[in-house]
Amino acid sequence: MIDPGHRLKAKMDDHALEQVPENERKSWIQLSNNAMGICSTLLIMLFGALATFTAGLGYGLLAGIICLIVGTIFGTLLGNIARKEGLSSTVLTRKYGFGVKGSVVSSLVFCFMILGMLALENALLYHGVLFFFGLKPSILNAILIYGLFTACWVLLSLFGIKLVYRIASIAIIGFLGVLLYIIIDATVLSGNSVMSILSFGSQFSDSTGIVEFIGAVNIVIGATGAMTLVNADTSRYARTKKDVLMINIFGNLMQSIVMLLAGGIVAYVGIDSVVQFYVANNGMTAVQARAIALNDLASFFIILGGVVGFILMFLANGKAQVLNTYSGSLALTNLFSAVGWKGNRAIFVVIANILALIMIYGNILGLVESWLDALGVLTTCMATIIIVDYYFVKKRTLPGINNSEIDSVNMAGILTLIFSSGIALYLSTAKIFPIPFVASTILSLIIYPVLRMYVFKQKSTMAQHTDTKLQG
Repeated sequence: MIDPGHRLKAKMDDHALEQVPENERKSWIQLSNNAMGICSTLLIMLFGALATFTAGLGYGLLAGIICLIVGTIFGTLLGNIARKEGLSSTVLTRKYGFGVKGSVVSSLVFCFMILGMLALENALLYHGVLFFFGLKPSILNAILIYGLFTACWVLLSLFGIKLVYRIASIAIIGFLGVLLYIIIDATVLSGNSVMSILSFGSQFSDSTGIVEFIGAVNIVIGATGAMTLVNADTSRYARTKKDVLMINIFGNLMQSIVMLLAGGIVAYVGIDSVVQFYVANNGMTAVQARAIALNDLASFFIILGGVVGFILMFLANGKAQVLNTYSGSLALTNLFSAVGWKGNRAIFVVIANILALIMIYGNILGLVESWLDALGVLTTCMATIIIVDYYFVKKRTLPGINNSEIDSVNMAGILTLIFSSGIALYLSTAKIFPIPFVASTILSLIIYPVLRMYVFKQKSTMAQHTDTKLQG
């Protein structure tokens, strides 16, 4: 008879460090809900609004199409590795690119990404709750509201993840339904020109050109890199290569096209109403209200969508927060396991939310564009290292090697991540090369094979792991 306590622990751990067994694999139809659900949020709409307000809707959409292609290619390549190995993206870096203890670095990158998203979504929802109930920002309100959010995400990610998966498609449909209503109400029903809305130019500058287009790409690519790593976590449950491809197509299509357009259009048609509300009720000038409007994107839903808009917005974003908590706990589980502490995943679910609260306290919402720049570089660089190691380096330097043998620390991967991301961000800041994710990808493609094949070659003495559970 199976001990109930053991069964509960297994349920909470959810193969955090183990290979997903074949009998738990699923089709793309089931798994695509996760990929689409995690990006149907206020945060991704905010990125869409920023991209289209930077470059105009046309150039913003072109940036989204480019990121759709890039995300699908990277996501499919990485996802197929995760599917074959049955491992989450951070545990995967133990075998490819970083080594057992070296995977601490990749786990830190993933935590920076996913916990940043958890924090940003929490901040957007917090402002939405304040706006909806007419509350003022205060320490007491922050403790009560953020505390309630945290309790919900923790409990659902531990005990209700399957329920979240089941309602994901319903939440997505409802969320998109409200978006469609808002757009129709602001265009057809209000007598506004549809063509003028679909062809608006940059809202941040007087002209729209290559500089604005590059700015839009840099905004959207941060979320694309995040989607690549998150989809790898989902793809470990996939049955076939086709399932992995479809997961990435639908996830990136939802994020880079649907949510980008939704964010841009809702922000464009709603910003005057939101500004007027702030001027009338908060004593702000129009300039002050417009400056903060996009950071309070939940108010667009409430003003334009009413009570139903608020409820569906909260359900859709709550579902994504549970998935963010889940992915963050996987990364933390690997991080602490790599340094010798194999705690229960439940502990890391709590830690993930505590870290997100600390990031909110540090005003991550006010640093979102800087966070996006670093995110796009680090995530694409990390994905490139894993992909190059799996598809190129190992097949040329280690033919027939037993995959149960891996390095403790792969310095080639760690140094490539540091050099490639650092140089790419420097080139962007110095205005030498303005698209840092392209620079970091090219540098990773060159630096990692050279370091791995000729400088930090795999040694004969290696750390061991079993077929079902990687050991720290």
